[in-house]
Amino acid sequence: MTDYINFVKAQLKDWKVAVLTLVLTVARILFGYAWITAGFEKATTWLSDGKLNSIGLVKGMVNNLAAAGHPDPLGITHWYGWVANVLFVNTMPALTDVMVVIFEIGCGLFFLLGFKVFWAGLVALFMNLQFMAAGSYNNFGYIWTDLALAKFAKYAELIGVSGYLASKKNNGLATGAQQAAK
Repeated sequence: MTDYINFVKAQLKDWKVAVLTLVLTVARILFGYAWITAGFEKATTWLSDGKLNSIGLVKGMVNNLAAAGHPDPLGITHWYGWVANVLFVNTMPALTDVMVVIFEIGCGLFFLLGFKVFWAGLVALFMNLQFMAAGSYNNFGYIWTDLALAKFAKYAELIGVSGYLASKKNNGLATGAQQAAK
């Protein structure tokens, strides 16, 4: 643990790194808590009422994606709307509710623990873009936070599990280099 603390201290000597690390660590912890809370709220309501709750959101997203007049030169919007309709609406609507809960709680745990923040941010961004496409525009702040945490993940996770693992990796490399020099 001393190696980890020394590793973090060495990183925080640069005031810019220290500020980014502090701000992003607090943000990721609050963000992680929000994701876990959202996941557990859905778990207690969506998974216990016997309804397919996400199906309305997915249908709204498919309708919004299929709306005429939107330029889509590569056909990605049309293709994704078709995939969402076939997979999430027609093939596995009950599994979609479960997947939303699992991914929200999973993203929250990864953010809270400071583990693989880039990947958690990417998954969270994907989910928030889908929520936004379904008409839930209150996710705008979440999207910016997803992007910031993914872009600056190494600072956001310095004080977290990934930072601890990086210190172990760097310490092992330094020890190996020092032994090779002898």
